[in-house]
Amino acid sequence: MKTKIILSSIATIIIAIVFSPNIFGQNTKISLSDCIQIALDNNLTMKSGRILIEKAKDLEGTAFNIDKTNFSLSQDPTSGGSPDNSLSLNQSFEFPTIYGSRKRLLKAETNLERSNLEVTRNELVKEISAIYYRLLYGKEIIRILQQQDSIYSKFLFLANAKLNSGEAGKLEQMNAERIYNENKIELHKAEKNYQNMQLILRQWLKTEQFIEPVESRLAALETNYPFKEFEPEQNPLGEVYENKKIITEKNLSVIKQGYLPSFSFALKNQFLIKGFNPYDIQRKRFDKGSFMGFEVGISIPLFFGEQRARTKAAKREVEIARIQKEEAMLTIHTSYQTYLNEYKKAKNALDYYSLRGNKQAADMMRISQISYENGEINYIEYIQNLKTAAEIHLQYANAINEYNQTIIMLNYLQGNK
Repeated sequence: MKTKIILSSIATIIIAIVFSPNIFGQNTKISLSDCIQIALDNNLTMKSGRILIEKAKDLEGTAFNIDKTNFSLSQDPTSGGSPDNSLSLNQSFEFPTIYGSRKRLLKAETNLERSNLEVTRNELVKEISAIYYRLLYGKEIIRILQQQDSIYSKFLFLANAKLNSGEAGKLEQMNAERIYNENKIELHKAEKNYQNMQLILRQWLKTEQFIEPVESRLAALETNYPFKEFEPEQNPLGEVYENKKIITEKNLSVIKQGYLPSFSFALKNQFLIKGFNPYDIQRKRFDKGSFMGFEVGISIPLFFGEQRARTKAAKREVEIARIQKEEAMLTIHTSYQTYLNEYKKAKNALDYYSLRGNKQAADMMRISQISYENGEINYIEYIQNLKTAAEIHLQYANAINEYNQTIIMLNYLQGNK
């Protein structure tokens, strides 16, 4: 009798698996590296960041901003061959070192845009990696619950068979139906959670296609522990604050150039317009050629009140940038130490479930199944053992997920390099 029940239950399980809907069947399988590359290519912040870099590089050409060249034509009919009757060229320019200082400042601003783009890239890699491995975690939860569904379905079948044959009471059948339905509810929740995570990943990738991880099972990420000594400056955000500090220093250098003089020069040449003589004055060009002249000037700042104020303000900016960098580096370093502790906690839990817990759960489930079918344990013990084994499998999956998420955060703080 028991042999027939077992064979019938196995057939029922096979039919259920064959005809059950597959949540993963119509999705596009893709690797994490491909997801990251798609996100980097399609992300609008990345696109605008690349444009900002090109814009900053274009602005480097404004470093040598020389004042406009002034041409003037002067014709005084009351003057004969005086310099007033002339064609003049005037040009002024800053002290030569100012142009070099501006160039260095603009290059620093370009570097800042590059580091801003690297921050965006680092954030994007972290977010995509975290979501991808949460998808794998969700997929693993569904797999575990589907296995439980098969086991509980078999338990319900056996309970119904026993009830019909008079070997068990209604209470056993009711409990079998209860745990079967409760697992169905949890499986439905897990599938919806998985689909929600797919929507989030789809939004990050800017794609209409639902994505499924190419890996079939959830696995722990590989890492090299102990990690090398961490330097907050290697995080892209550290580079941003360093470049901001450099910009304030370069800006201070430019402002200090305001104490330096500027120069000007002019060239003048006699220029007579014969057709323009309203007073009919006898004029003619000098026989030996046109009169020519030049003028050279220097502008020296004599009043330094404004310049001193601007210099002091620029020094304050340098100090503010330095303090902000120190605060940011302290925050990054604290975050790294926090996630390093989280890593150690997650590693201990993962080691336990990998070496002992998960194997014990599998043995518990297998032995309980055989014992219940042979009548060695009652249905209450059987239910308790099944629930305990299932909980261990879920905790093992959770341990892998927490471990992976800490690795992702540590990689993020290290700059994903």
